[in-house]
Amino acid sequence: MKPQLLVKVDREGYVEKLHYGFILVVDENFNIVLKQGDDDNEPFPFRSAAKPLQATPVIDSGAFEHFGFTHKELAIMCASHVGDDEHVETVKSILKKIGLSEENLHCVPHTLQNNCSGKHSGMLAACVKNGWDINTYLDKDHPLQKQIMAKVKELCALENLPPTVVDGCTAPVPVLPHYNMAVGYLNLFLNPKYEDIKLAMTQNPYIVGGEGKIDTEVMKASPGKLVAKVAAAGSCVVMNLEEKKVLVVKITDADRDARTIAVWDMVRKLGWVK
Repeated sequence: MKPQLLVKVDREGYVEKLHYGFILVVDENFNIVLKQGDDDNEPFPFRSAAKPLQATPVIDSGAFEHFGFTHKELAIMCASHVGDDEHVETVKSILKKIGLSEENLHCVPHTLQNNCSGKHSGMLAACVKNGWDINTYLDKDHPLQKQIMAKVKELCALENLPPTVVDGCTAPVPVLPHYNMAVGYLNLFLNPKYEDIKLAMTQNPYIVGGEGKIDTEVMKASPGKLVAKVAAAGSCVVMNLEEKKVLVVKITDADRDARTIAVWDMVRKLGWVK
């Protein structure tokens, strides 16, 4: 792999930090229209950028309609939130609707405040609707996780089921190349079946992250036009819903400030925000 210099930080004219990484832009025909750095198509953990895809069982199972979820509640199922009162109350509302409680969440510590509690509540909702065991919902052989990985294979146009690793919240997360991550976002957000996931995220940018979070701020800067999701370890995926293009940014040293700089730089250079 050959990461490219993406961010250079000077202090009074002296180089203080250099951040390398990869940038990819893919269009609706799945063509790469911009590329910086060569990742050799190596797979990377999708981390929290996978959350919109991990929320698809809520739609596929009919849980969204069955439990009367709001778009705000669906948004937090796709979120890496900061755990403020609004986020916590939204997760509580989901759990109440499905007849469960905080004790059923397996994201620890501080289950409700955990930035993945919305994802976990969505997973539990799909399990309840399908009649699946709620105690082992994070087991990679659980029907829910098998369904999620099959959906990732389909949407991301993979030849085989993706390998998985354990995410920070203890849930399985797929491992795949950046190109296929972009393809997955295109196939998800351009599919009318998942219109509610698109509306949930674009209408509730604060719920998806929180004040100052790059995905929240990018969506606030372009209401209804961009959908964005950060991930741990320096990644961010942004889709332009109007142009039908996806931007993937990866900072190899996982520096959050560098990721923020790189994402803002790219969405401005692409003309996606002013």
